[in-house]
Amino acid sequence: MATSLSYALVLLVGCGAKSAPPPPPRAATVVVQPPSDEAKHDEIVASHRKIESEQQDALALACTGDAPHDKRCKPSCYVPASADPRAGKTLSGAVEIQHLACKLGDSFIVVDALDPDLTARRAKGRFPKPHKTGWQAAIEHAPLLPKLAHGDVLVVTGTKLRERTDPVTHETRTCVAVSYFTHVRKPLDKCGGDNDGCEATGNNAAHGIDVVHFRLAEARTLQAEHKTAPCQAAALEAIAVARGLPRWRQYAKLNTRAWHDVAAYRTRFDGILDEDSLFAAAASLGSDAEAVYLACGGASAKTAAEDEQSFHGCW
Repeated sequence: MATSLSYALVLLVGCGAKSAPPPPPRAATVVVQPPSDEAKHDEIVASHRKIESEQQDALALACTGDAPHDKRCKPSCYVPASADPRAGKTLSGAVEIQHLACKLGDSFIVVDALDPDLTARRAKGRFPKPHKTGWQAAIEHAPLLPKLAHGDVLVVTGTKLRERTDPVTHETRTCVAVSYFTHVRKPLDKCGGDNDGCEATGNNAAHGIDVVHFRLAEARTLQAEHKTAPCQAAALEAIAVARGLPRWRQYAKLNTRAWHDVAAYRTRFDGILDEDSLFAAAASLGSDAEAVYLACGGASAKTAAEDEQSFHGCW
């Protein structure tokens, strides 16, 4: 009887007791594996291939239309230079070709576009002799034109230096008329020379430096007017083309063999240049544009391949 009572008490106590709650489930442990060296390498390679592909596509860009190249409008529209008005004029024998020499730094360059009345005509009598002394002599000895042939003469014909304003860049230049006396056997080309490269003949190198110079002048004007956003846009365009020019030259010479040598480059704003001088001048202008970009509030001058190579596609 006692045993039965004890057993009943045990059952009552057991039924009245509360069972302990089950332990909470353990959180799943996620182990993040760092990317392997091979995965990092593959990612870097893929990124470089994408950049390389963009560069190659931009370098190979060409204008396929028959019409003149379109205007480039960042931030304003740049219109390429037209052909020299003396192009195609029948000339033979001794001739006088007029030019406008304008001061650039400590020297002078040819900027014919500032004088629409320049002519090319038959030379009368003997060629004049250059000045031996005076301010005219310094101009006549400046590298205005490619190396003169034996017997050719460059003479200052203007009476004094005059200030002219470039209608395209609004730059003020100090200029004087000069004449080149030479012998020719065929008409002048669209550049006003013989086998020269310029915008009017579709020469990409000449167009490239013209764009860089124009955009830099535009950026400086906008900077003076405290227009920071368009100033940055103009400066960035100059920077992009200055960066793209040497890459395009290397591509054209090595990859496509589409490079065409010319006697000289007749640029719109920087005179008549040989190849090395043109690319050095473009790089210098690009550096100046970077300084203007920073002065207008730009933080980092990042340029895309399509902008760097815009100058040799449809303008």
